[in-house]
Amino acid sequence: MASIQLSAVEKWFGDLQVIKGIDLAVEEGEFVVFVGPSGCGKSTLLRIIAGLEDASEGAVIIDDNDVTGNLPSERGLAMVFQSYALYPHMDVGENIGFALKTAGMPTADIKDRVDKVAAILKLESLLDRLPKQLSGGQRQRVAIGRAIVREPVGFLFDEPLSNLDAALRVNMRLEISRLHAQL
Repeated sequence: MASIQLSAVEKWFGDLQVIKGIDLAVEEGEFVVFVGPSGCGKSTLLRIIAGLEDASEGAVIIDDNDVTGNLPSERGLAMVFQSYALYPHMDVGENIGFALKTAGMPTADIKDRVDKVAAILKLESLLDRLPKQLSGGQRQRVAIGRAIVREPVGFLFDEPLSNLDAALRVNMRLEISRLHAQL
């Protein structure tokens, strides 16, 4: 996993400053969580790191490279959102491998990567199911699988547990910790 550094990052929406000069260093392999009340800028900060939102001031540095002006696709990060954004007409395997297919990867290589990710996330028996046939926790694992299969340099999770019930939240926290150690 990559190191990520934020240097004096600010974000303004008109006259409203929502990110106020954030300086942060996340070392390679570290697991960092942003905690705060609703509306404090956590999601905005993640979107700035991912390149989905421009910083008004400051710099985003990934592995010692200033990527502040780079497109999201040039940052090598994967982001998992609160909403799963699974394609309802595609089965689990197709959902996980979709980004690889659109990138033109050979079918055999896609299958190998999808199978590897499915094993990591314990989804092997679900590869032929549609999203509507999955539980909330299974859908969340598919969304995480879509991120992992791309082999990014880092992962950003925006409220990955908010749509789950209390019991599933506890289980997914353990799963995410296990994945962090494994990846």
